[in-house]
Amino acid sequence: MAGDPLQTRLCEEYGCEVPIVAFAHTRDVIVAVTNAGGIGILGGTGMAPDKLRSEIAWIRERVGDRPFGVDLLVPASFVEGNREDLESMIPQEHRDFVESLHTDNDIPKPKPIQAQGASISSPNLLQGAREALDVLLEERVPIFASGLGSPAFVLEEAHEVGTKVWGLVGLPRQARRQVEAGVDVIVAQGYDSGGHSGTVGTFTLVPEVVEMAEGTDTLVLAAGGVSNGKHLAGALAMGAAGVWTGTIWLATHESETQMFIKQRLVEAQAEDAVQSRATSGKPIRQLRSKWSDAWKADGAPEPLQMPLQGMLVGEVQRGIREARMEDWMTTPAGQSVVGVHEMKPAAEVVFDMVEEAQDHFEQLTGEPVGA
Repeated sequence: MAGDPLQTRLCEEYGCEVPIVAFAHTRDVIVAVTNAGGIGILGGTGMAPDKLRSEIAWIRERVGDRPFGVDLLVPASFVEGNREDLESMIPQEHRDFVESLHTDNDIPKPKPIQAQGASISSPNLLQGAREALDVLLEERVPIFASGLGSPAFVLEEAHEVGTKVWGLVGLPRQARRQVEAGVDVIVAQGYDSGGHSGTVGTFTLVPEVVEMAEGTDTLVLAAGGVSNGKHLAGALAMGAAGVWTGTIWLATHESETQMFIKQRLVEAQAEDAVQSRATSGKPIRQLRSKWSDAWKADGAPEPLQMPLQGMLVGEVQRGIREARMEDWMTTPAGQSVVGVHEMKPAAEVVFDMVEEAQDHFEQLTGEPVGA
């Protein structure tokens, strides 16, 4: 019997059974994927420190010694300053445009909110990220993943407490800097990915980053457009140690994604996942909605830099959510949404992906693989 190509260095070094990493904002998804043999990474941006600490404890209680992690945003390009100074940087043209969205579309003003963690719409994002990172290190979370910005600054501190450091990159130059810094895992995230997507395609980016990492201890994961076992097999064939996935977990049973959004995900085609800077100021691929359309219409201003754009639109977006204006609501989603055909348990997604990848390798080699 041939060796199992799914037993990669990621499995050997992290103790997972299959080289599938799942990014999600729902802790139940993290637990389900981790217990199914993969690695769950919780999106922690926007959580207050106490909330994040309790989420980590909840996950750890259910996965034991299995590997899991937390993703935070620590962007390198970010307009810094106190709220008053930042508010003064928002042009009146942009304020007028957002006010017209409110009035022309009957979007209600939202209710006041209590203080919470520093989200992408907060001028305190970097401070909030540092506070959240302190929680990760105090709790000795196995993996810290930086969804935006190089995590090289925290390498030594993290390694001292046994935390591995991962960085998501969308450009070769970003990958090179992180390889040289000794980041443990680089997630090479192609253009078709959801969330903060780059400009280089997955099949172009991944092999180049793999080549950069050759001869070092840095592992490379492929991200962007990954939704099935053929993609997993393709990623491993390109030299990646596994895949980083996000969109495919949004419609799982465990996900807290609202049901109407799950249904849209199931029905969506690849072209329904559009890139927009209208939410945070950074390019985010998401399901097309009236929100993304409004910011691409004639006469719409160019979105501002982070965090100015988030500060500008945070209130109107809360109003949309509170009024449940479904046509205006969306979710980050990659072009891999084309592979979301039904709502099913997260563990089943893992098992189906593994089975398809093994079948694909068997077709290529003519020999059985795996157990």
